[in-house]
Amino acid sequence: MGLVGCVGKSSLVSMELRWARRRKSDNAASALPRSIPIYISTLKKDINLEELRNLYSLCNHSCNRLSEKDSNVEKIVDMKKLRRAISRSDVIVSVFCKPQHVDVDDAVLYSEEESLSSSLYTSEFGRQNKDDSFLGDLFQNAVPLTPSNGQLVGFGRAYSDYGLTASIHDLMVLPSLQRMGIGKLIVNRIVRLLTSRDIYDIAALCFEDERPFFKACGFGDDRMGSTTMMFTKSLEA
Repeated sequence: MGLVGCVGKSSLVSMELRWARRRKSDNAASALPRSIPIYISTLKKDINLEELRNLYSLCNHSCNRLSEKDSNVEKIVDMKKLRRAISRSDVIVSVFCKPQHVDVDDAVLYSEEESLSSSLYTSEFGRQNKDDSFLGDLFQNAVPLTPSNGQLVGFGRAYSDYGLTASIHDLMVLPSLQRMGIGKLIVNRIVRLLTSRDIYDIAALCFEDERPFFKACGFGDDRMGSTTMMFTKSLEA
């Protein structure tokens, strides 16, 4: 089931509850269930900027694509710039799951730095406290998963010119939940939203080790054999 929102000429799901399953060969986080419910949203109001910045850190994902000589530059995403980037992104896809379904090491940063004041848009619904006690787990299991009581575990966004081209940026999935199809689900949702606007020239801005993943999602080299080149200015200059 999902809430349908109109985009362009077609109707696409803007909020949807799905299931993600771990591979049998994946022995990591064996104490966690193989199948977990995940909540997918394409609404900007569901994003908590503090949690999103934490996800950048947990995934070791940096928006600063400087050369290796500048690798010692602080990688923490600037909150003001992040707010501006999200507000101006054309497509946003975020994925949530219940906190007890996340590996403990991946949940530490959220429990220590969770902030309700960083939401992109004000909301009458505050995030519920993530109680680690037994009673808290029982309560979390009984309450339906929503962005309000879930933990942000996956994210992706895209820019477009609303006519010809678009590009995908900042695809991230929490390490303990990788290899469950969440990343591919995010990419597929972004592509569906863009193609619903008749935009089919879609680029993926990614690192070299991410290329096999995007190839598995249907991306490939273009006919010109072009590569992405970035102008960067050292922050020390």
